[in-house]
Amino acid sequence: MPRTAWLIDGMAYVFRSFYGMRPMAAPDGTPINAVYGLGMTLQKLLAERKPELLACCFDAGAHTFRNEMYPAYKANRGEPPKDLIPQFDICRELVARMGIATVTSPGFEADDLIATLTVRLRAAGNEVVIVTGDKDLAQLLGPGVRIFDLARDVWWDADGIPARLGVRADQVVDLLALTGDAVDNIPGVRGVGPKAAAALLSAFADLDAVYEGLELVESLPIRGARTLRGKLESGRESARISHRLASVRTDATCALEVDQMAYVGAEATALDAFAEKWGLRAVASRTPRR
Repeated sequence: MPRTAWLIDGMAYVFRSFYGMRPMAAPDGTPINAVYGLGMTLQKLLAERKPELLACCFDAGAHTFRNEMYPAYKANRGEPPKDLIPQFDICRELVARMGIATVTSPGFEADDLIATLTVRLRAAGNEVVIVTGDKDLAQLLGPGVRIFDLARDVWWDADGIPARLGVRADQVVDLLALTGDAVDNIPGVRGVGPKAAAALLSAFADLDAVYEGLELVESLPIRGARTLRGKLESGRESARISHRLASVRTDATCALEVDQMAYVGAEATALDAFAEKWGLRAVASRTPRR
């Protein structure tokens, strides 16, 4: 019988907690609002969903293969807030102390690790729930793969993506290649917005088909179709690199095996000592124990 694996986008919930929680400090004065918020989010998931298989994925650092490809990638974000910087390592340690498999890989983002584990888990016959609110990961949706937006208590599946984003799940990367993504500083094609991009992907199967059929674009019932072909032609290279930037990798270096994801609870002594040091008793008290 297939098991369900829950793959948590740790970075999304670290940032969400940092900006959503009031300032808090550990006994030594270290800021811990992101740590506390992440811990309370995870214990809620553990209590309500009782996962059989579980892993939490984090970025290993700010620099990844995408920066090698396109130095401006995420350059618009600047440095993380000074109160958040010391919390990254504490967040990762908290997750491990809670008994949750924790995954990082130099040069890759959490999204790439989620994608790599998704492929591995599906190949082993397991179903996958990706815990995130990030629309970019909708590109992984398909048979046996769903997204759970924990903060909003909303489920996504491949069938619901056209109504949500205007394209099929397998076209999400093509959509981002055309429109870009201001959050990650992915350029896209200048002058092509979400409506035009969705209309193009309704007429063509994917980005390659759009460029193979450029001569047909002007005849499409799209507002501004007469100038759209020129925008696409001048933005061809930008679209290509945007497609590569937006595509998650399924071959990230990741030593975690499926059996190592089995969730059996926290080791009580280690978790309690960690919680005492950082002022996280509320998190520890609600975490399942072995």
